[in-house]
Amino acid sequence: MSVEPANDLLDRERPSAPRFADEAAAISAAHEAAALIAAISADPQERNLTPHEQAAILERSGVTAVALPVEEGGVGASVATIVEITRIVSAADGGVGQLVQIHNMMLRGILRRPDDAVRRRVIADVAAGKRLGHAAAEVGGKHKFDTRTTATRNAEGKWVVNGAKFYATGSYLAEWISSGANTEEGQIGFLVHRDTPGLVLDDDWHSFGQRHSMSGGVRFVDLVLDDWQVNLPVAGTSQKPERTGLTWAQINHAAIDAGIARGAFEAAIHYLNNNSNVWIDAEVERAVQEPLIVKRIGDYAVALRVAESLLRDAAELYDEYNARGRPSELDDELILAVAAARARTDAAALLISSDMFSLLGASSSYRKFNLDRFWADVRVHTTHDPIRWRLHHIGDYYLNGVPPHEYSAAAIRRPTLSNPD
Repeated sequence: MSVEPANDLLDRERPSAPRFADEAAAISAAHEAAALIAAISADPQERNLTPHEQAAILERSGVTAVALPVEEGGVGASVATIVEITRIVSAADGGVGQLVQIHNMMLRGILRRPDDAVRRRVIADVAAGKRLGHAAAEVGGKHKFDTRTTATRNAEGKWVVNGAKFYATGSYLAEWISSGANTEEGQIGFLVHRDTPGLVLDDDWHSFGQRHSMSGGVRFVDLVLDDWQVNLPVAGTSQKPERTGLTWAQINHAAIDAGIARGAFEAAIHYLNNNSNVWIDAEVERAVQEPLIVKRIGDYAVALRVAESLLRDAAELYDEYNARGRPSELDDELILAVAAARARTDAAALLISSDMFSLLGASSSYRKFNLDRFWADVRVHTTHDPIRWRLHHIGDYYLNGVPPHEYSAAAIRRPTLSNPD
């Protein structure tokens, strides 16, 4: 990795990615980028490769800058548009869609910062097509938020960080990475550029699915932080966290699953029309005429329409919630709406990506078709946030009147760059 002084990181010029006239143009660009990404990711040889080309397509397309205000190179996109872009890209490649998801999750925190050199530098990079990553979770503790990474002050009073993170989605290909560490004064959050000395990005994400999410390891080896990098208050301050803070991540996770479900559905239909043979008991000319196949595709279509409708409804409610200044009286409904979308997108993606092979036939399992990528991606993606807990919060609300959580009380209390409130 190259090493650059901090002032150069803040001052250097960046070219801009394409600007869009409106949100419709941004969605159109997302479709164009997704078509290019799908053509690459359909190749089975791409499964275990770092998605440099797919990431470059995102960078050139401009779709990761749409959340920026117009005056800063974006279109000030609505939640509905950002979620739709995540869904469109995920239909092409669920892992690449997760790069978009984590980027927009972190970008929200940057946009809420006061106007300073750090905000201007990061936004200039985002306007140029660069992406943000996140390194919070760790392994080896009781749970993934059991933080063992530490920061201590050196002789100059600067924080020096040592430790390791995993499930660091997008970080391997990101320009800026947010993370956190425990100190004697409480927990701090910090922002680090990929070229910072002491930051080690590991290409060690070896799951069977979501390979292109680049959710592997990040290590800090005597990483020295300047004051401008530590941009969060120490944990334990009186500042009250936003109750729906992680719902922003949740709705974009739902978009990933909805996208994978749509990708699997369209791949199944294409295979049935172009590759499937007729079963010996079916008195039809083509597989797509077999009544049992037609009925089952109908089941898939209904599951997909329900999932996509709930996702759109939740996104529209989110936009209303923001337009009204995030009123507390809408907190419950927003959390419930997003949880419902999570549950149905999860179910639709798992159903279609797994069951479709019962319709397509044995030859559809050939590696050359690479159709199992949809199941592998959604099976891995849906394990990170168990739907049983979304359903628990929904059921507890209606049965016992318990206000729903979007994730967990422990996670809501954690300081994070995406949830500065």
